[in-house]
Amino acid sequence: MRAQSEYIGFIVALIIIVALLIPLMFYLLNISSPSSKPINYQTVANLQVEEGKVIVYYNSSDIPKYNLILVYRGSQDFVLTGVYYMYQGKILNITGKVQAINQQGYVVGGIPKPLIYNFTVPEAAYNLPLILQISAYNTTVFVELLPNETAITS
Repeated sequence: MRAQSEYIGFIVALIIIVALLIPLMFYLLNISSPSSKPINYQTVANLQVEEGKVIVYYNSSDIPKYNLILVYRGSQDFVLTGVYYMYQGKILNITGKVQAINQQGYVVGGIPKPLIYNFTVPEAAYNLPLILQISAYNTTVFVELLPNETAITS
């Protein structure tokens, strides 16, 4: 009789180990896995441009001197690396014609430049939608700028 009760106790202990301790071990081993997953920098960059860390405005004026990409809340982490405009269904590259302007209004060179400057827009792109290529956090974000509108990531 005693051997039978020890056998039943052994079976109950085995069930507890299999049913509780083994799943608990797998749960504890898996607890740190979310922190080891890589960060999705594309989402981070999109949210930073859309949610207001970087606010970019395309001032389209009749006076070519005032056709500017205005960066209201710039950041050193975001770099303007390319500017394109849409004309008759084509995307045309105007990166080489865009100049960075400092706060005093002086041209400080072409792009790529951090988004702490304002940027000129050539006359050819006047009043047409622009596409900005912005590099941030080792990824590239494309931002669509409509005339006299703020930025929208795409």
